Amino acid sequence: MGTRHSTLFTVMGDTYFITGGAGNLACQLTYPLTQAGHRCILMDVATAPVTTPAPGSTLVHGDVTSAENVSALFEKHKPTVVVHFATLLSGQSEDDRKLAWEVNADGAFVVLETAVTHGVRRLFFPSSVASYGGDLPNPVPENFPQWPIGLYGATKVAIERLGDYYYHKHGLDFRCVRVPVVISAYAPQGAASAYASRAFIDSVRTGEYTFRVRPETRPSLIYVKDVVHMVVDLLQAPAECLTQRVYNIQALAPTAKELADAIKSRVPSARISFSTDPDISRLIDSWPIELMDKSARQDWGWNPEFDLQTMADDFIEELTRESADPC
Repeated sequence: MGTRHSTLFTVMGDTYFITGGAGNLACQLTYPLTQAGHRCILMDVATAPVTTPAPGSTLVHGDVTSAENVSALFEKHKPTVVVHFATLLSGQSEDDRKLAWEVNADGAFVVLETAVTHGVRRLFFPSSVASYGGDLPNPVPENFPQWPIGLYGATKVAIERLGDYYYHKHGLDFRCVRVPVVISAYAPQGAASAYASRAFIDSVRTGEYTFRVRPETRPSLIYVKDVVHMVVDLLQAPAECLTQRVYNIQALAPTAKELADAIKSRVPSARISFSTDPDISRLIDSWPIELMDKSARQDWGWNPEFDLQTMADDFIEELTRESADPC
């Protein structure tokens, strides 16, 4: 992947500093970036990436909660663009609220402040549909009030506002998207939002999966390959074309039952069932089903490539291939 957008880059030779760099999304992002001639520095507290980044990428150890650590790495690698992926996810955030605030909120402040101090040109941050709360209209209008019911979502709202502050007061080109629930082969077991990904993963790898949400549950979803091309496209959009600092995007919103049916039609032997967990279901049912994204489509040409059927085909093919040849 990554060939589609390599011609969209107009500024060659940037140094991209990606926090949360050992994660799958960060590693996948390195492919279109390096193909376009950019340098990728992946920072993480983890010692090894979960999947292979593009050749030439550099993984460095770093902690976003340490201003001294982050500043030293910026001084050494001199990034021109920062992609701030480092975060504790929803389940982890509820389990350890103090750590979640330190990593998500304090860590974002450290990265934003250090970016300004070291003259970073542009910074991308992924917010989330979890930044909204319950009782939402469908579709959710752009700039609709955000009242999240989870700490993870609350930290996302805080960072959106913080980024807007750094844009207006300190000239940092902050760019942000409220990302739907991501479907990916590396979705963590503990994240409430991982149910859609795990349904595919476990059905292919173990032959069974139990949904903990209602069959009718249907938050906004997006395939990881669409996320990668979204980040690339937004980062490369001319500044004068952007009317927002924070954008909504919409990709797809199948019900859990529709996901199950799509998997069963491709993996007939999979044993798929439902056993609703009220807490998980309540949290995910509070997230938006559809978000208005007119600004993203007009300003920088957002348009997802994958619907449910094409995503299911592609994802299951990749999972099947990996299961057959894990090396």
